Amino acid sequence: MIRLVHFLPIFILFSTSCSIRNGLIKSGAPNVDSYLAFDNYTFYGHGTPFCFQECANTSLLGNQIKVNKSAFNMNAVSLNNFLESTPTIAFCIIRNDSILFEYYDNDYNETDIVTSFSVAKSFVSAVLGIAIHEGYIHSVEDPITHYLPELKDKRFEKIRIRHVLNHVAGIEFPSLIWTYYSHNYNKFLQKIKYGTGPGVRYAYANGNTLLITLIIERATGRKFQDYFQEKIWQKISTEYEMLWSMDNRKDQNLKTFCCINARMRDFAKFGKLYLQRGNWNGEQIIPSEWIDRTLQYDISDASAWDNEFFWYLGPKEYSYFYAAGLYGQYILIYPKKNIIILRFAKRAVHFNFMWQDQLIQMLDQL
Repeated sequence: MIRLVHFLPIFILFSTSCSIRNGLIKSGAPNVDSYLAFDNYTFYGHGTPFCFQECANTSLLGNQIKVNKSAFNMNAVSLNNFLESTPTIAFCIIRNDSILFEYYDNDYNETDIVTSFSVAKSFVSAVLGIAIHEGYIHSVEDPITHYLPELKDKRFEKIRIRHVLNHVAGIEFPSLIWTYYSHNYNKFLQKIKYGTGPGVRYAYANGNTLLITLIIERATGRKFQDYFQEKIWQKISTEYEMLWSMDNRKDQNLKTFCCINARMRDFAKFGKLYLQRGNWNGEQIIPSEWIDRTLQYDISDASAWDNEFFWYLGPKEYSYFYAAGLYGQYILIYPKKNIIILRFAKRAVHFNFMWQDQLIQMLDQL
């Protein structure tokens, strides 16, 4: 189960916040339409898109699979009924490149954009693995000051890239409100401070992803979006354009801790890439050894057992892993059964902490 600490602070801070930018008033937590208020960088689809096979009756599985709504309510309902009772806007089960089940609420269909929130962090992890493989970055043991020399406090030299990846860097970041709504990330490094130092405690923070993004940009000498477009997005045969929110149109610094907006089936191709251990049509896009390292259960230096290199890990007996975001956004990969499950949702008035249990129930019936 995702730790409460991962997302509850985000919800509390946003729920009482308000910000004005470009004449637009944004109040409270992000929602599925927040990206419309931001400038967005556009990534275009592949000329010849890959298409998952569609089963003849994708609604059949929705009646066959039974799900308990919570540990306190053991009356199982059909998957269809369960999804309709939640703020889910899009849900999909894929096995062996075939769509077994697909659900959209009344306001969405397969051509509509869905928002991913912190799912984006796992995309950044993939790009970092490529940059290391290509020699731009030596290893995750490099001190962050090697790439960010303007961090003048000598204590920052103790912090390694892996500390940042696992949210144990001990850095004091700007507020969540500033991080999400800021339209000038050029000031980001000026706003961070050395805190507890590395390996003291786990502290999930969006600022860690912005740091990794800056390291990638400094190491490669390229904007993150250019490197990502070349190394991943144009290679996985996406069908539609993708929008990634950014701070402003001039500087084009991506909000890499969140805010990828795309169609669910294109998100599924990123899941397929990881299911295939980084290989796409015979080309090794993400180094398989990077994926293997990402899937290690590691509690050293105060790391969370279920969060490694910007990915979440399921129970060892299942060995699934997933990208996750606010309100229960998921790209789940289950190699044992060659399954990908995706879920996207509206802003919820509460957090549903039982999704891991419910996803396991689904996996057991597939």
